[in-house]
Amino acid sequence: MAKRQVIEPLSNGLNIDLAIEAASLHKNRLARRLLWLNLACYVLLSGTELAIGYWTQAAALLADGQNNLTGILSATLLLVGLHYAKLPRDTFHLEGHWQYEVLAVFLSGLLMVLVGLSCIWSAGWQTWQVLSAGRESLNLLASLTAGFSGGLLVIEALINAYQGRRLQDSALLASARDYFSDAITSGVTMVAITLAWLTHWYLIDTLTALGLGAYICWNGGQILSQSATKLSNGFAPSKQQQIVVLLAQHPAIQRVIYVNGRYVGDNLVLDIAVVVAPELTVQATDQLRVQLEAQLAHQWSILYCCVEFRAS
Repeated sequence: MAKRQVIEPLSNGLNIDLAIEAASLHKNRLARRLLWLNLACYVLLSGTELAIGYWTQAAALLADGQNNLTGILSATLLLVGLHYAKLPRDTFHLEGHWQYEVLAVFLSGLLMVLVGLSCIWSAGWQTWQVLSAGRESLNLLASLTAGFSGGLLVIEALINAYQGRRLQDSALLASARDYFSDAITSGVTMVAITLAWLTHWYLIDTLTALGLGAYICWNGGQILSQSATKLSNGFAPSKQQQIVVLLAQHPAIQRVIYVNGRYVGDNLVLDIAVVVAPELTVQATDQLRVQLEAQLAHQWSILYCCVEFRAS
């Protein structure tokens, strides 16, 4: 097996933005610390909700517990992905190992979809049992557990949102949105169980569990779609057009032939071809390249940019 050689810091043939690379490593370290906190929180919530859910036979609480169970597995996947993502560049990975993080996000999304389908199946079975028996065994403790879960998730969401805004880190901001959605799920669970307990209309509980299962599938599908786009080197045409407009404003650029972008982790890699005057020297085009890269880096987090100049 070929031995991978770590590239020395001064060897940077791709002209990777070392400041962006250092900032990404800093975000990686902070994200891993928060993920350990997230993992502990999800272990506590999922274990409590599943234990009380099985004891009280509250379908919505069981669905919420399974939703938080995906948080444990997702946090574990992300911790593994972030561990490999921080590895230094080597001869096999000239751009670094940032895609491990995207792969971990993709797998966590797939996991959410599978857990959501499991919730739908379990809730459907309990709905049939309620329709057959005419009642369900519920306990107000299930409602209180869901309320406690929602409160703790709101605190976690605020922590992630604060750190995400402070560092302008999209991963932490996305994590905060995920926490807020989980908190809403727990809140809906609490209301559904309380109503079912008060009204004795037990289908409220099981039908809410069906809805939560569908919501988990939808949320996982969104994560799958976004991460699959990055893994398949997809790039939004709207962002591509923004870059074309920015480049076309430079007086030395006569025409933009194409802009091709892809993501390496959360950072962009751009391939650009532009038309310039034929009398430009190599030194002049190199200075132009530096100007264009600085212009682009001012608006986007770009790991590196490859600019091709063609004479008119």
